[in-house]
Amino acid sequence: MKNMSIAIKKIRRNYQDFGLRVAFTKGVQYILKRIYANRTYRIYRRDLSNGQWPQLSPDGIVFKIVQSKDTEAIRQIEDMEEWLHGMLPETITNGLCVAAFDGTQVVGFNLVAFQKVFISLLNMRKRLNPYQAWSEQITVLKAYRKQGLASALRYHVFSELAQRGIRALYGGALVSNIASLKLAEKVGFRFIADVQYRKFLNREHRIWRIIRHGGR
Repeated sequence: MKNMSIAIKKIRRNYQDFGLRVAFTKGVQYILKRIYANRTYRIYRRDLSNGQWPQLSPDGIVFKIVQSKDTEAIRQIEDMEEWLHGMLPETITNGLCVAAFDGTQVVGFNLVAFQKVFISLLNMRKRLNPYQAWSEQITVLKAYRKQGLASALRYHVFSELAQRGIRALYGGALVSNIASLKLAEKVGFRFIADVQYRKFLNREHRIWRIIRHGGR
């Protein structure tokens, strides 16, 4: 029953954001995910060891680090991304969540994991060394997009991670998620690998392809 409720919320959100065709496709993929999958996931990396980043602040927006005691902010973030429901307090305790607020409303956030991460789109767990972090989710409400807010979130996260001694931030997105990949490239991430993930029933297969950059 819980999985069906999550699926309905996911379909509704995708319909509002992307329209009927994308919502239908993603809804079918979500329902069938335990049986069949065929997707390509692009992994990227941002060097944080030597750099300064612009501290962008769109008008009226305040950036804050969300803590496990911030129950109202957590509720809003979980409503924005249904897969985080019930998971966020623990994730924050072992990671970092920078949120953008317009008054008391959370209008965007970037969630980062330390030590270990579960990459759901690859059904794979990965351990990180103490100098690495993984960007698990970045989301901006539709009404606040195309205003530089996603870039501002990224730069605030870069700065906070660098202060904590993190030297590299990793993340990824489906190759079909053009907007997410364009944002990653815009703020300085470097694409490092494509992973094709195939699943049918209990059989899984991952094909890794390193992305070459012509000696750059």
